[in-house]
Amino acid sequence: MNQTIDDTNNILITGGAGFIGNHLARHLNSMGFSVTIIDDFSRGRKHNIQDFLADVEVIEKNILQEKIIERSIRNADLVFHLSALSRVIPCIKNPELCFRSNILGTEIVARMCSKYEKKLIFSSSREIYGNAEKIPVTEAFPLVPENPYGSSKIAGESIIRAYSRTYGLKYDILRLTNVYGPLDFDRVIPTFIERAMNGENFFIYGGEQVIDFVYIDDVINAFKRCLDSTIDNKILNIGSGIGTEIISLANIITSISSSSSKFFLKEKRTGEVDRFIADISNAKKFLNWEPKTPLKVGLENMMSSYQKNYS
Repeated sequence: MNQTIDDTNNILITGGAGFIGNHLARHLNSMGFSVTIIDDFSRGRKHNIQDFLADVEVIEKNILQEKIIERSIRNADLVFHLSALSRVIPCIKNPELCFRSNILGTEIVARMCSKYEKKLIFSSSREIYGNAEKIPVTEAFPLVPENPYGSSKIAGESIIRAYSRTYGLKYDILRLTNVYGPLDFDRVIPTFIERAMNGENFFIYGGEQVIDFVYIDDVINAFKRCLDSTIDNKILNIGSGIGTEIISLANIITSISSSSSKFFLKEKRTGEVDRFIADISNAKKFLNWEPKTPLKVGLENMMSSYQKNYS
């Protein structure tokens, strides 16, 4: 079953009101697809989808509500599974919720996609690699996560691959680096931007960590490329392929915002990866995809969005 954009109309997005999910829903809706969102709004925000709410179906349910998930997948042509407890620190604080949402939820989605023969596109994470011995990191590197979130994503990938081997499930898995862009909150870049634009001082935990930041529009384009691809069962890194030190990030943000904010270093937090840069050569090869947005441009876009929403 090679599913392409030509025979796909009804698309289900779990976690469709979250940061990445609402951007994906917005883009697919603008392309003419019939989009259904499942989200319990534990992190996703209703006002993020308010401007196109009339054009999509929204099911306000939890990913663990199996009968709802089954009915929704049965009625879809293709499924994007983005629903997750998606940040490292909350997963460290509440590993039980992390594993229940990210592992059991993924098992339900994979099982139902297998049952009804729907292709599944899964949002995984660079956290599965942990602290790689050398960078850039290819998809073949050992998976040694530093935290519960990374291990939950490994489990999700393993479940999907097992359903594929046993039941013929077709899938793509995209291992995303640190995604940033408008409408995000409570992560490092939106936190720095908010503080800087308000002239507030802020803390940096560690500071020497090297992170691969990728802009949301580039990530959405990677997901959309999966619709066009005739090759199933791909596992691909999606990132910028460029590393940025956290201290450098803070300097860039304060510079382009002309902020008087100062930042102060604190001890690095447990469970956070020290450095990561993705090798994205396979994404370029198999999806004909590459990132287009330089970090400075993406940050300027976020600042413009912040001014529009909070001025």
